[in-house]
Amino acid sequence: MKQYLLGDICKVYVGVNFKDSDYKKFGIPVLKASGVNDGLTSEEVAFYCSSEKAFNESLVSFGDIVVTGGASSGKVGINLTNINYLPTSKIFKLEPDPSIVSKKYLYYFLLNSSREINSHITSGNATNLYKSSLLKIRVLVPDLETQDRIVRYLDKFRELREELRMRKSQGVYYRNKIMSSLLTK
Repeated sequence: MKQYLLGDICKVYVGVNFKDSDYKKFGIPVLKASGVNDGLTSEEVAFYCSSEKAFNESLVSFGDIVVTGGASSGKVGINLTNINYLPTSKIFKLEPDPSIVSKKYLYYFLLNSSREINSHITSGNATNLYKSSLLKIRVLVPDLETQDRIVRYLDKFRELREELRMRKSQGVYYRNKIMSSLLTK
């Protein structure tokens, strides 16, 4: 296991700075910090922009990792949708060096490193995570084979957690249906 700084194993891209007039009703979907929740990017798109703002290296595609800056600094997400987003300037896209670290391993590592990430967030007039601070986050990296094994376990755990969440929702739905039918008799 070796320790790296994030900047040594990743390219970090800063999203695009938008003005209100840049937002359109159609075009390229825009990913704002509010679209990163529970470790994922949202499939709901509230904003779009014209293609003139888009640069290939800054587009967030399937499997890409993002970290939020700005008021909601430090949220980590992965794009598991088929939507290619253009991130705002409050979003950092991480592109890890695949010869050192896999995307999914880095995602899970950062998702579970909120204390380390939060230690790099500045708070003054406004809370922020700057690119220069993000690059200094320490990342523990095992060999690629071990990373793959860790990712398989964590992917399976995520699937099971999602299934439990759905079954709980289903249970609540049926409980409410039964109670409703009993109360109306």
